[in-house]
Amino acid sequence: MVLGADQVNLIGQVFESYVLEHHRDDILGILREADDEAHYPVVVDALTLFETNMEIGEYFNAFPSEVLTVFDSALRRAALAALQDAAAGSPHLSLKQNLHARVSGLPVCPELTREHIPKARDVGHFLSVTGTVIRTSLVKVLEFERSYICNKCKHVFAVKADFEQYYAFCRPSACLNEEGCNSSKFTCLSGATSSPACCRDYQEIKIQEQVQRLSVGSIPRCMVVALEDDLVDSCKSGDDITVYGVVMQRWKPFHEGARCDLELVLKANYVKVNNEQLSGVVIDEEVRKEFEDFWEKHRDDPLAGRNEILASLCPQVFGLYLVKLAVAMVLAGGVQRTDATGTRIRGESHLLLVGDPGTGKSQFLKYAVKITPRSVLTAGIGSTSAGTCLLLLPITINKSS
Repeated sequence: MVLGADQVNLIGQVFESYVLEHHRDDILGILREADDEAHYPVVVDALTLFETNMEIGEYFNAFPSEVLTVFDSALRRAALAALQDAAAGSPHLSLKQNLHARVSGLPVCPELTREHIPKARDVGHFLSVTGTVIRTSLVKVLEFERSYICNKCKHVFAVKADFEQYYAFCRPSACLNEEGCNSSKFTCLSGATSSPACCRDYQEIKIQEQVQRLSVGSIPRCMVVALEDDLVDSCKSGDDITVYGVVMQRWKPFHEGARCDLELVLKANYVKVNNEQLSGVVIDEEVRKEFEDFWEKHRDDPLAGRNEILASLCPQVFGLYLVKLAVAMVLAGGVQRTDATGTRIRGESHLLLVGDPGTGKSQFLKYAVKITPRSVLTAGIGSTSAGTCLLLLPITINKSS
């Protein structure tokens, strides 16, 4: 089942009028930009959009990939309408072709909002998934479309790369000319003699379930997220993010006698970094005065002030003040310096906790993750015998190959 022409027109008209009413200033700001080839997002709140027309929400939940394509086309028409309305008063506006509708703010319900990695039953649904970025790949250039010409009728048609087959191009079996050529011989216009014409930025990241949201004894699962165009480099390792996108499956080329290897991938439409506001701590006068009063109180005995701070560190563990002092020093970090040869020496140190089971090692790690804005907590269950390296700030484990 696919969207009909009447449904596509309805979705386009509703979304076009919606963005002109609620996001006209955003569109005009994009039209003032100098770079016509860049990709520009317009973030749309799903709740407000669906309240405008509930039928759009039903189509979006049933056919998310198709509806998102209609949204992008309607956004370009809305930009053209805004340009024509403001052309007389603002001569420095120019139409941008690479506009993308980014949907956020889904209703908070189990069907649409997930704190755990989606499963096979979620394939084809638009979801928001919250997790921690544990790996980011390099940004690559992806060819997403090729043009072919029929050797018989000279009809030129485009073939898009198939996301479900790792962006492989499936050669058509017959000519796509509506006049009924049916020839099976084509020539690729972007072959070995010419460079690819239709390319976009592409990046893959891997997110992991947040440890604090799991039950005791659960191992966090991971999922690959595909980023394209303006979403590339929107987050980095250690960030807590919410990804809005379509759950899809992909597989590698088939081989006779071998089992097909399927994996679930989240094709992102919008990425929201949740810990962005924590990266820069704003110290107001009240906090500054509290800090000064605290050390003024312990001016004659600063070690007593230190002990008071350590007593509040990881309060669920009794005693172990020496260990708490070590954890506090690693969390506070040091000052990066540069030696005479120009080599940068980091200020953060490593910490290795060794002890019997039940002595509170994991409690210290979980507390460090809780108070550190950018951190990743993982277990060494899947580590190789070559060894495991642990760094506390940010908390991560690098497995040697």
